[in-house]
Amino acid sequence: MSRIVIVPGNAGWSEAARDALAAGGFDVVAASTPAEAAQAAREQTLAVAVDGGFAPLEELAALLRGAERTENLPILVVVRDPLRDDLDRHFRLGIDDYLVASAAHQVRDRAVALSKGDPWSGLRAPSGRLLLAGEDRARRILIARIIRRWGFDLSFASNRDELLEQLRQGTPPRAVIADGLLPPDDESATLAAARRDPKGRDVPWLFVADVERRDAARAAMLTHGRATVYSRGGPPENIIFALNDLLQPGAVEARRSPRLLHAAPVAFWADGAPDTIWAYSYNLNRTGLYVRTLVPPPMGTLLHLRFRPPHGDGLVGLDAQVMWRKELGAAQGPMYPPGVGVQFVRMAPADEAALHAGYQQLLQEGERSGTVRASTRPSGEEQRSTLRVTIDPTQIKEKT
Repeated sequence: MSRIVIVPGNAGWSEAARDALAAGGFDVVAASTPAEAAQAAREQTLAVAVDGGFAPLEELAALLRGAERTENLPILVVVRDPLRDDLDRHFRLGIDDYLVASAAHQVRDRAVALSKGDPWSGLRAPSGRLLLAGEDRARRILIARIIRRWGFDLSFASNRDELLEQLRQGTPPRAVIADGLLPPDDESATLAAARRDPKGRDVPWLFVADVERRDAARAAMLTHGRATVYSRGGPPENIIFALNDLLQPGAVEARRSPRLLHAAPVAFWADGAPDTIWAYSYNLNRTGLYVRTLVPPPMGTLLHLRFRPPHGDGLVGLDAQVMWRKELGAAQGPMYPPGVGVQFVRMAPADEAALHAGYQQLLQEGERSGTVRASTRPSGEEQRSTLRVTIDPTQIKEKT
């Protein structure tokens, strides 16, 4: 049985943590000293949960991080007030995540995630329907498997006539993915036929084209609008990034602004989830935030966030969508800690102004210190539009 080591065992939150872990089928071992905890952590342990006020916390972290068997073992710190406690110190000691004492039962979610389960089971945000068209059935299956991870429903077509019929059924798809040629037409004729149908007039297209067909696909894109081209020779897993650029134009703009380190407590929750989860920001750019957490929500999930902007006194509230996620131990992607990259979707004007001002100040500090090149700063209209999101204050929700 996998277990969690709790330090110290008589902490005020420990009883709630024990009950939650027992309900999830996890064992608990209590320790009162760093040496006891380090010894207990050597056997079948998922994580060590330690009280933030534990006096020898630094010694415990050094013991765990200094031993080969526990150097990568997750350490969770339990704090009272994430907005006042010294979280920066805790993360400098090498902890991986934290819990709020009043929500110590959430340690069960961390245990589920660390045992390769899914603490977000049943909370899959519907991302809408896509139409996937292509002659090659094996390719359609491969692409569909990747796209479904992002919560999309899929319809399929193997030729132009089937594609046009699918376009006419019900609500138009969010996008069409055309993998190769669709007989009997070439790219331009197929897209032109779709644009003539009222339900296909505004649907964006992603052409997945062989090298010899990329110019033809680009010509169709320029002639008939709102389309993009992805190389058929590229990794199928990366199709999702091209699709994201097509569906979320702000994603392209986001990559034009540098990511700047910004460490601050972040509260987030999703509609349908029972709790608010506290996490910690890692970096920030003009249109998104990377949030470190051992329980990253599913890709595509719409989250409600509250956090302190750079150099700000209060909290900003906004809605954001999960565009990238990394679980503990995942080797792919940037060398980030576990967590999620979110793209801002909606925020109130006052919050937008506070976030923009804080980011600008961070950027100026980076330029002065030489960690950010001044040439990365957008200018003119580009700079004024970098935080252009759909502002709808009525959509900003607070959880009490």
